Parts: sequence; structure tokens; C-alpha cells
Amino acid sequence: MPEIVVQSHSLEEIKKEWALKLNTMPENITLEVIDKPSLFSRQWKVKVIWDDVSQTPVLEPSLVTRDGSNYIIVLGKGSRLFIPSEKAGEVWFNGVLQVRPFNVKPGDEVEFHPVVQKGHLTWELDIRFQGLSVMAKVKHEPAGHYTLPVSLPGSEEIDIAKYTLWENSQDQQGMWDEAKLTSDLERLKVVYGIRQGIWEEIIGVKGYNELVIAEATIPVPPEHARLEDFVGRPQELNTLEDKKIDFFASKLKLVEEGAVLARKIPGRPGIPGKDVFGRDLPAASVKDFQFRLKKNVCLSQDQLEVIAACSGQPIRIDERTYMVENILVQNSDVDLASGSIEFPGDVFINGNVQDGLRVFVGGKLEVKGSVSHAEIRAEKGAKIYQNLIGGKVIIGEKYVIRSELLRLVSELEAQLTLCLQRSADFGNSPDAINLKPGQCLKMIIERQFFELPKLAQKVEKFVLENKHDEIITEGLIVSIRTAKHFLSGLGPLELQSTPFLQRVNQALSQFIENLTVELPDKLSFSVNYLQGASVECGGSFECLKGTYNSHIRVEGDVTIQGVCRGGKILAGGKVQIRELGGSEVSSTFVQISPTSRLHVEYCHANVVIAVGKEIIQIEEAYRSLDIYRVAGRVQFEKIRANP
Repeated sequence: MPEIVVQSHSLEEIKKEWALKLNTMPENITLEVIDKPSLFSRQWKVKVIWDDVSQTPVLEPSLVTRDGSNYIIVLGKGSRLFIPSEKAGEVWFNGVLQVRPFNVKPGDEVEFHPVVQKGHLTWELDIRFQGLSVMAKVKHEPAGHYTLPVSLPGSEEIDIAKYTLWENSQDQQGMWDEAKLTSDLERLKVVYGIRQGIWEEIIGVKGYNELVIAEATIPVPPEHARLEDFVGRPQELNTLEDKKIDFFASKLKLVEEGAVLARKIPGRPGIPGKDVFGRDLPAASVKDFQFRLKKNVCLSQDQLEVIAACSGQPIRIDERTYMVENILVQNSDVDLASGSIEFPGDVFINGNVQDGLRVFVGGKLEVKGSVSHAEIRAEKGAKIYQNLIGGKVIIGEKYVIRSELLRLVSELEAQLTLCLQRSADFGNSPDAINLKPGQCLKMIIERQFFELPKLAQKVEKFVLENKHDEIITEGLIVSIRTAKHFLSGLGPLELQSTPFLQRVNQALSQFIENLTVELPDKLSFSVNYLQGASVECGGSFECLKGTYNSHIRVEGDVTIQGVCRGGKILAGGKVQIRELGGSEVSSTFVQISPTSRLHVEYCHANVVIAVGKEIIQIEEAYRSLDIYRVAGRVQFEKIRANP
């Protein structure tokens, strides 16, 4: 057998190429692999072996003739095996129906009776889901038969299935049409939702399939009213006496007046539908709800929002009920377990306030127990039933800040007025004939008003620390900073120091004239016993037992029914003390305003009393001590304790 060694990227390509060159069938060619593709060569190296052409049998095509609807096949030279196909039709040989491959020889005749099929298009309609859709079970077999070409290619094996072709016929018997479909739908009273192009889909079915013929328009469901909650999950509303709330440690939310607690998003109605019978399918009704309001809440104008009517703790009682609690009752100590309290309303603590914590209250505060080294702030008054040890207390912070501001600015304005006046007088004297105005101002400040620069600095610090108060304007801050600049260091020597300070003085005078601090009558702070604490109160102060080594600044009246030993008292109103000072304690200092009056039932020695700027040193004990000012002079009424 002839052979040759070749190389190529594909074994299949080698077979096709050499079959074409040798004019033979690919199966007559044999490949023996010499080398496979590798890292150095990606080609196959094979030996091509083929049958000698002289030994290959000659194959001739088989002839096909038609006998009516049947075919007669005359086998050509080289044919050896015939393979029938039941799907294509019947094969007869020598009068016998053949169902399996059989041997033949050239010149034999084989009859082929092709399958002839009548057309079949039917359906079965099914109404489903009580009229929501109509389904069709479609069966479609097209009319036609199998055909053969006029000759079959020469081959040893002839498989009839490879050469048969299906040919459609025009026989419409057994084929339902579109009119039949319309009639069936009318019989079922289907009048709505018939799909466009459904007939094309039906005739496009091959074999069996289910198609949707008509379908209802489903109602569009409504959008029910929804709740947007800004408070949190509902909680059981206990009585105030049973409620314990940890505002600081638990980060419980507090709201300001006008805050939105909840919002209703209105619903939208649904859209009705129709079934395949044309009957209306109603949409579900919209579900709505109404808010239920308890105390300290109201509805917005459009009735869609729940608004807090005051500051406090928002409470959601149930799914639709809201309230704001502006009173807090703490039935336990304020300690590390509960955390500090910051509440915009009134607070009642049925326990103690322990070290290091704070209680900031926007309303009134009552503490049934004691307070130890804590920070207390109450805007509308406070009462501590037991002892206050250490810490800091501010009652009516707004009034405290404004009173102190008025005092500091008034003192700065008074001293600055006097300083400018004396500087002008000194500048007109013979001693200053060769001095400039700034030099005169500098000398007056250094000789007579050396505390004035420190006072300006003190006022600036106070103003900047409390600039959140609306009464402290940018203009006031600029005026005080200007005063500090031209009063300190080399500021007085600047060319425009005196004119600028005069304008500042006018601005301060105007500010004092416009600022009035009216202390509320009911603002007060009451405590049983006070020791080592700092107290600032914008109203009145009352201590039932006594105060020891405490710093007390009160804008209103002061009443100490027990002993006041050590520390300082600065009062803007009347002061009444049962026993003041002590022989074995540090000096006790009491300052009252020029318009106030001090009454002490028993006053020990080593007490300093100031009426305005006038200082009175008490060096021996007195009974029934009264100090006040009349016609600009301080009156000192007393009875010696040991005459």
C-alpha cells in the first residue's frame, strides 16, 4: 500500500487534504502517528497510508424512479447494504417488507413507500382560575409526505433516512381555522383579554404545546397608608412613679418643641381589572389609620404629622399613639448604673446623686436625697432635701450669666469713664504740657488704674465663654476687645487710643442702658446643708441648717437658718443669717449690693462684710447685726455679744 510522511496541525485536515489529492474517500486513508505536538513543535508528524486506486471498487449512483406515490430504487455498482427507516416509510425487497438492514447487490430493485400524513390542527380550550385566563392545548401536525431525489450517491451502504426530504401538501382536511377559534371563544363567552397575534402562535406550533389565548387584567392593588416612625418601638406606658429612665447611658432620644415624631404617608386607591368574560374585578379598598394623641403632642395642619408641643422624652405608647413626657421621675439614685441626666423638663429624683455625675434640667429639680461632688444645673429652680457636699450648682444659668455680665460691663464702663476723665484733666495740666494724649493715658493707667487692663481681659474672657447667649452680640465683643487692646501694654500710646476708648465707653454705656435683668420671683434654690460647694443662683437661696466653706453667688435674697462658716457669699438682695463666722475657722466673707441689707442674729469675729466697695472688718462678736446703706452712707447697727 502506498504511504508518505507528512506534518500538519490537525489529523482531520491531513485526511481531507489527501482524500482530495488521491480522489478517494477519507475512510480509505489510514494515519500512523510518528510524533505528537510538543513544546518544540506544535505539529503532528504522521505516516499517510492509502489503498491503491487499482484495488478500490468502483461505486456508481443508484437510480430512483417514481411509481405513483411510491419509489423504485435500482442499486448501482458497489452497493452492498440497504438500511430502511420506519419513520420515513416502508421498504420492500423481493415482495417482503424490510425493517432491518439487508444485503443487496448491484442491479437489485428496492421499493420505498414514503409516509403520507394528513394535516391535523386542533385545540382544547380551558378556562382557568375562574376566568382569569384561557389556555389552549394545541395539537398541530402539518400535511405532507417524504420524497427522494432522482438518484442516490454511490455507496456501499445506503441509509434511506439520509436522503428523504419532507414536503408539505395543501390538504386542509382536519385543520381548524381562525374562524373556528373565534367561534369557540364566543361559545365560552370570552370577550376580553384576547391576545393579539395568537393565531400566528397557534399555527406556529409543531406537535403539542399550551398557549395562553386570553388573560384578565388583574386589579392593581392599592397602596395602604404607611407610618414613618421617628421614636422607636412601642413601649408600655407605666405610671411616672414606676418609671426608670437612663437618659445618658442608654442614649434615649429627647426632642425639642416642634420636632416630628411620626408621619403618615397617605395611601393610593387601586385600579380595577376585568376577567376574560368582561366582568369587573374590583380592587381592594385602601386601609387608612388615624393617629391617637396623648399629652404634649399635636397634629400638623395637613393632619399627617405628629408634632411635639414641648421639649421632652417622646413616647410611642402603641402603634398609633404618641406623647411627649416633660416630667421625669427617677425612683433610684443617679449613679454609674443609671448614668447622668439631661432633661428639658422637670425632674424628680427619689434618691441621691453620686460623685462625678451631672444633672442638667430645663425645668425644676427636686432631689429627695443628697448630692455629692456632682454638677447640677436647673433653669427654673431646685430643691435638695438633704446635704450638698462639693460640686457645682447653677440655678437659672441665663440669669446668672446676664447678671454677671451686667456687673462686669458696668464696672468696666465706670472705671473707663473715670480713667478717661482723669487722663483728660492731666493732659490739660502744666505738668503734661510736653506730653501727647496717649502718654497721659498711659501714665494715668499705671499710677491710678493699674487694675483696669486686667478687668478688660476678665470681661473679654467671660464674654467669649458665654457668647452663645443671644444678648452677647458681635458688637459687644468687638468693643470689649478694643478696650483691652488700648488699655494693655503699648496700646495707650497709639495715636487713636483715646478716641477709640471714648467710642467704646459710649457703646458700653448704651449696652448697660438697654440691658435689664429681671429676676423671676419663683426662681430659687433650697438645700438642707451645704459644704465645700460652688453655688450660682439667678434667684433666691435658702439653707435650712448651715453652710461651710462654700462659695455662694446669689442675685436675689439669701436666707441661712443655721450657721454660715467660712467661704464667700455674694448677694444682690437681702441677706439673713442666724449665725455668721466662727472663731476657729478661716475668714468668712459676705458682700451685698449698695441697695441691700444684711441681718445676722449672731456674728462671730473674723468676718469681712462688703457693702458695694466699702469693706467692714468684724473684729469682735455681735448680736443682732444689721448693715445697710442710707443716703450713701453705710449704717452699722449691732449689739455686743459680751458687753
